[in-house]
Amino acid sequence: MSLSTKIAAILTVLILSLSAVGGFIQNRAFSSLFTDIETAEASEDLRRVKYAIDSEIDEVSRIASAYAKRDSALKFLEAPASVPDFADEYLRPESLQGEQIDLLFFCDLDGKVYGSQIIEPKTGEPIELLEFPKSELSPSHALLSFFAAGSPELDGVDHSGILPTGKGPLIASSQIITGRGIKKRGYVIVGRFLRDGLSERVERRTEVSFSAWQLNRPAALPPEVAAVSDEVTSSPIPIFKPTASGDQIDIYASIDGLRGIPELLIRATVNREITAAGRTALLSGAITDATLGLGVLLALLFIINLIVLKPIKALTDHAVRTGLDENFRAKFGMDREDEIGQLAGEFDQMLAKLEHARSALVETARTAGMSEIATGILHNVGNVLNSVNISASLVSQRVDGLCIDDLERLSEVLTENKDDLPRFLAEDPRGQHIQPFLSALVVQLGEEQKTIRTEVSSLSDGIDHICELIKSQQSLAKGTKLVEPTDLSERVDEALRITQRVQGVDPELVVVRRYDDLPEVNLDKHKLLEILVNLVQNARQAMYSVTGPRELVLEIRAKDDDQVVISVQDSGVGIADGDLTNVFTMGFTTREEGHGFGLHSSANAATEMGGRLFATSEGPGRGARFILELPTSPPGAQTEDRELAGAHDAENAGGAL
Repeated sequence: MSLSTKIAAILTVLILSLSAVGGFIQNRAFSSLFTDIETAEASEDLRRVKYAIDSEIDEVSRIASAYAKRDSALKFLEAPASVPDFADEYLRPESLQGEQIDLLFFCDLDGKVYGSQIIEPKTGEPIELLEFPKSELSPSHALLSFFAAGSPELDGVDHSGILPTGKGPLIASSQIITGRGIKKRGYVIVGRFLRDGLSERVERRTEVSFSAWQLNRPAALPPEVAAVSDEVTSSPIPIFKPTASGDQIDIYASIDGLRGIPELLIRATVNREITAAGRTALLSGAITDATLGLGVLLALLFIINLIVLKPIKALTDHAVRTGLDENFRAKFGMDREDEIGQLAGEFDQMLAKLEHARSALVETARTAGMSEIATGILHNVGNVLNSVNISASLVSQRVDGLCIDDLERLSEVLTENKDDLPRFLAEDPRGQHIQPFLSALVVQLGEEQKTIRTEVSSLSDGIDHICELIKSQQSLAKGTKLVEPTDLSERVDEALRITQRVQGVDPELVVVRRYDDLPEVNLDKHKLLEILVNLVQNARQAMYSVTGPRELVLEIRAKDDDQVVISVQDSGVGIADGDLTNVFTMGFTTREEGHGFGLHSSANAATEMGGRLFATSEGPGRGARFILELPTSPPGAQTEDRELAGAHDAENAGGAL
């Protein structure tokens, strides 16, 4: 990822985070405010509908008062026969509809009904109500008991409120009809239904749609209303409940009736327009913030690109060209006084110093690069590098110890006396010491030659093995699957010899061989050797710190007709249960000097050969066993004879060396 991309990503995340945090803070700060405003508006709507219902009650009370003050009503109660047209004038359905009332009763002080009428609000047809029998009202009736309890016998005193009935809530008012001397003669009762559970007059006055239910019939309440009825009737303030969609709010309240208890439950459903408008405003603010943030982001990117990124890219391109061309004399020459200019100047100075030291570092760099490439190509080369390095060091020391200086001085002396060499050898004291000196030098050089020859032989053996490993790796790099008949026991023994050559012979190590008599198997012998060297070397290293008997068990057996099994078992430190699969993971190792590469590459090689490699152990301190299962005939591989394979490997090895 380029630096400009990283900076753009960081700035984008930063601005988006700031926008998100700002939006969250605004939402937390203002959403509750919008909700409070909306709740207050809904409460005001509910207050207005209550006020409208109270106005309806007052209007019904005024109508009842007007009836109570009529002389004809008093005469009707004193002597009905004296006003024969009273019923036709006041108790006909048409008369009630003209007064916009639905119920009119005239009764004496004992509740005996002298005249009555109840009509259906919609049709105007006379109806019957269980709560208002037309023959006689009980003195305990809600509209009569108020006066019977000793209320003042004054003209104009009324008892008004809401009364539940079988036809729905009824706004009713009862007033005393008095005679001369302000003596009670009877009662007039006027009522008006809240049509279909909700007064159309209330809706027109408040411009708010409401629903109302009688609380004396809980079974008739809708489920959502029944669920909150107890909470509403016990609360002195309105109850707010969001609807399932969240776009509306239901506000509930109860109204006390004539009996002084909650008789009516009302609900107003209001749209959450304020909250929606608030959300829109917050969203607009968030979009505005995001737009501003985007503008700031683009401006920052432009400025950063102009001031920082373009000079850095130019410096980077110059560095890349310098690296490709190896022209360390080329100067960048950036004329700036800021940190980037200082960086460019330091870079030019560094190149000058690098050019000065280049000739001295070329050989060292080549050697280090070759070592790193060799290590990366094949981990197993490291198994024999120690012995090669030791032999090479000894050879170097012996070469440095050769008596070259003495031979140079002898040559100078002989050159000085070349014109009279016989006399110099016969008479000059220095010439007389030349023969003994040469004899001693011959003896010393012979001993050095013998030692160097021994070390060179050891060095040659190590190099031969490295060549073999490189040939195998070259075969892998080309993607070829060279399969040839292979003696498994010979491969296992060869792996043991290689590890002994590198790690030395352990006189206390007991090697147990359990080889079944198996025919040669067609497989890639170089990959097999790579796996076996790693397994045997790891097994020996696992027993370094063991104080007891050290035993290495090598086993070869047939699993079935199509598979063979090679196992390497040690009596070393063992493996914990949780690490039995981790040991094959790249980079995993339990040794401080380990690299975690050998078992990983071995497992991959086993898979490429169509087999598998796994480990078992009874736990730490109880040794471990690595099992290699291989097919006797890997699918897709082409078998070649030994001579052809040997010629192919020799050609690859020659190219590598």
